Amino acid sequence: MGQLLRSIGLSVAAAVALAACNTSGCYDNGSSIPLAGFYSGTTGYAISVDSITIIGVDAPADSAILRAGASGASQVYLPMRASASEVTWMIRYEQAALAEHDVADYIGFDYEAIPYFASEECGAMYAYRIRGVYHTDMLIDSVTLTDSLITNIDAETIRIYFRTAQAGEGDAQ
Repeated sequence: MGQLLRSIGLSVAAAVALAACNTSGCYDNGSSIPLAGFYSGTTGYAISVDSITIIGVDAPADSAILRAGASGASQVYLPMRASASEVTWMIRYEQAALAEHDVADYIGFDYEAIPYFASEECGAMYAYRIRGVYHTDMLIDSVTLTDSLITNIDAETIRIYFRTAQAGEGDAQ
């Protein structure tokens, strides 16, 4: 009986030790990727877009992170590279009247990659401190930051405001 209790005790101790060695102490988002939301420059409200393509400028391979025709998107992740200090994204407008004239905007971020040790479970990763934002103004009204420090917390840190028309604006009278 003593041998059986000792075997059960060792099994329970091993199960507890194995359960303690998991990644539940690590955030679900293991990468520091800024989340950008789309907003109306007219109303300030969140909007969805379905006729834009977002492509990384000078990025390796196929860098399209959002393609026109996808169901309406109100947010998009805009990854940064730890090996660089600047990244630029092209927003190409795919509506018929705009696409035939190759209308596009560019958004760029100047940043510092900051390596840090998150935890034993998560290991090392990068945070990014955005030092500057620039953009063209074909249809982009403005770009703002809710926080200049990008970490692996899944929160919207960039707001892209597009020029939008209210219902009835531009209609012939």
